[in-house]
Amino acid sequence: MTPKRLNPVASMAGILLISSLFLFSSCSKSKSRGGGSTTDSLITTGTNPPTLLDYKSSNHHIFVGYLVGDGNDPSAGFNPVNAPDSADFLEFFAGSDTSTADWRATQAKGTRIVVCHFVNNAYFDGSAKDPATQVPGYVNPPGFSQTVANNTSSYNHWARDIYNAEILGKGLDGIDLDVEYGTFGNDVPRNVANADSLAVALARYYGPNCTLCTVKTGGKKPVFFFDTDGTSGMDNKMYLGHPGNYDYVLFQSYTTGAHGWNGDGVNGLQAIANEYGIDKAIYLVNGDSFIYPNGTEDQAGGDAQATADLYAYANWVVQNKGAGVGVYRMSRDYNHKPPFSVSRTAIQLMNPAH
Repeated sequence: MTPKRLNPVASMAGILLISSLFLFSSCSKSKSRGGGSTTDSLITTGTNPPTLLDYKSSNHHIFVGYLVGDGNDPSAGFNPVNAPDSADFLEFFAGSDTSTADWRATQAKGTRIVVCHFVNNAYFDGSAKDPATQVPGYVNPPGFSQTVANNTSSYNHWARDIYNAEILGKGLDGIDLDVEYGTFGNDVPRNVANADSLAVALARYYGPNCTLCTVKTGGKKPVFFFDTDGTSGMDNKMYLGHPGNYDYVLFQSYTTGAHGWNGDGVNGLQAIANEYGIDKAIYLVNGDSFIYPNGTEDQAGGDAQATADLYAYANWVVQNKGAGVGVYRMSRDYNHKPPFSVSRTAIQLMNPAH
């Protein structure tokens, strides 16, 4: 993931009062392994949906949280069962909790779990990395006996193999294709032909237009996220050529850290919505900047800025009828008291109880 930068927005005084409110009371209590409850409470008066699953199926603003299993966050922080019940999508990035029981308990709340893949993890059909070439008697089709990808290379085998392993095998819910300048290479050269071939291959198994996918209860197909920071140069071909193939675009408008971007506070969000679609764009802040368990930060003031920016994004989404917001490394939000309080508040701002 490649971070970017904005101005902090909004007073947090009133907002932080909301953080003590949780969205869902009807779901059972779940204790985090690090101690303390991370359960939301659902207020069932007025027009609110009466159950957690009803809320997930209702028309509301989406929240996506990345659980980063690289050893730099508490293990309880990237255990999906401890995440806010009200999160719509959780994403395994750089490792994951290994308990499938935790995955199933999380999915039972209506939360869908996706896995991030960098573009350069893919292999083309007939590549030396393609397991199909290892099958006795397999004959490379014409044009695919090469060991280096070219403009005619297709990626149907990789798309199928990932789908079989993660959707059919592990029972997960989708894929996030990370499209940044540095994620191309290996069997996916940085050119539009290969990039487009990969995107089209995945869309056969993931996303609204998938034809080789399993449809779950409620008509849910495996989700397909297009994950970008706008620097790859492949966006027009991979996304704008097939916007209907993707459920959401996760735009890395990261607000803190060593990287910058040319947005101007929340004013830059409309341009992203214009390019990718107001109903598709989900804006991420950089949870790298959140505090560690001992209260220290990678960047002085980064925690406060990332928090304020997430709240500003959430308010902008509400005011402009956008899709939603998210947090890269939401697993570090576990260090706040109570755990995940920043993410919970952002969800509450977008979908307030009435």
